[in-house]
Amino acid sequence: MKHIVFKKYFSLIMIIFLMGSVFLVGCQSGEDIESASTESVKSEGLEIITPQHIIIGEQFDLRGYDPGSSMSDFVRALIYNNLVELNMDFEKSPGLAESWEMSEDGKTWTFQLRENVLFHDGTPWDADAAKINLEIRREGTGKGWLSAVEEVEVVNTHTLAIHLKEPVYTFDSDLTPPFLAMVSPNAFDKEGNVTEAIGTGPFKLESWTKDSEFIMKRNEDYFGGTPTLEKLTFKVIPDAETRALALQAGEIDMMSGREALTAVQRLKSLPNMKIVKKMGQTSELIFFNVYEGPFEDARVRQAVAHAIDFNDIVPKLLEDLAEAPSNFFAEAYNSFMNNDTTLPQYNVEKAKSLLDEAGWQDVSGDGILEKNGQQLKVKLTLGASNEEDKILSAVIQNQLSEIGIDLELVHLESGALREALVEKNYDMIMIGQWLVPHDDPTNHYLRGYWHSDSTYSIYTSPELDASIEKLHISLDTEERLNLHRKIQAEILENTPVLVVFHRNNVMVMNEKVENFEISTGTWQIFRGLVNTTIR
Repeated sequence: MKHIVFKKYFSLIMIIFLMGSVFLVGCQSGEDIESASTESVKSEGLEIITPQHIIIGEQFDLRGYDPGSSMSDFVRALIYNNLVELNMDFEKSPGLAESWEMSEDGKTWTFQLRENVLFHDGTPWDADAAKINLEIRREGTGKGWLSAVEEVEVVNTHTLAIHLKEPVYTFDSDLTPPFLAMVSPNAFDKEGNVTEAIGTGPFKLESWTKDSEFIMKRNEDYFGGTPTLEKLTFKVIPDAETRALALQAGEIDMMSGREALTAVQRLKSLPNMKIVKKMGQTSELIFFNVYEGPFEDARVRQAVAHAIDFNDIVPKLLEDLAEAPSNFFAEAYNSFMNNDTTLPQYNVEKAKSLLDEAGWQDVSGDGILEKNGQQLKVKLTLGASNEEDKILSAVIQNQLSEIGIDLELVHLESGALREALVEKNYDMIMIGQWLVPHDDPTNHYLRGYWHSDSTYSIYTSPELDASIEKLHISLDTEERLNLHRKIQAEILENTPVLVVFHRNNVMVMNEKVENFEISTGTWQIFRGLVNTTIR
């Protein structure tokens, strides 16, 4: 009898519990429940629904709709796709083109386009849409990257041929940066400006409140498979510590570790937080001014290289945000690297010997070397808001003092820093590596730093120019790899640059965020949200 009474009371308790659960669910945001995927747990007939909505604290605003110019670099890959894309490991993979091939002379590239793909506004993706995009980009933001294009030909509805003025072995790679993403033809105005963010990507832009937040909803018809996450809300929080406090308080679910050294190390120690990291494709560099001053002498440059212990200071000071330098490029470019050469190793005695050989002596006994009446005083220019570089530069200053170099630190805002690089207004300059936007680093030499006609011309020589020019036109894979290695060997031998560290892409998140994969490529850093779930 008691057993029967107990069963009745137990049943009554369960009914009350279930009614309470329904009431609680009903009190949640109607929008969240309506938009939520049913990521659910079933127990004793009870289904608990977890809204698949993630809130991200982001450093930068959306800024605009155009992936070719205004839109933030880091979110474009969520809304748009390219003809050819880079996967999470920085390897070329099909995007809106399923396959492609280069003609024997390297002057015609033919792309077989995906069928049954729609832009977010319902416009069909086809060869006409691709042609419209490429023609507009040729006259605007993609002008430099598409300068070799002579004609874009629509062969049929889903076949596109691009005819070049000259052979370009890397043309498929050159199409992968997100600033050459495909936009719905209906989103361009008569001047070629993008008036709406309409792509084919895994998420659609739903709303944007300038400098506050932007919201995306998943693309149910995404050709790569419907994302689990129904909704993404990006909260614009420029300050890293403020983002970290928001994550700690549960106001956001995740944030990038970008320029957030102190915040990342504090958050990772909390029991309900985790980090996901992967070495990216970029590195931090120190360039020498080889055209005037003490660094005209390669021995002085080499002395500095041997006086700084990057293998010790980078892991100690930067922890998860970076790796000590191991080669000319980060490991994303391993197949192109010259592994027979090594970076200069820490050796104070060798550094002092090189300076002595170059004629620098401690004449006055004050610890600062002199030559021809001039003291060895130089300046290291760096970004005023770069937390990592500021921490490292103080240690570099101390280590160089041990070999008799008086180093002054000069902090500039980003615009002035870039101007100093262009104008050669520095002795040494610490700055991020640019012009490595895809899987082949040819542009790093030719357009970036190491050719007489490159943007910055850090160091050049007739031999180096000839090798870079040969690489630019070569269509032979093995020859190209040998040229990459030859170019790197000459640069490293003359020491116009120090590799300070290889940067990690880092994301910090609440432990309820699952299945987030971080990419090697900086531009795809949020693409891993396609497979992410909320537990």
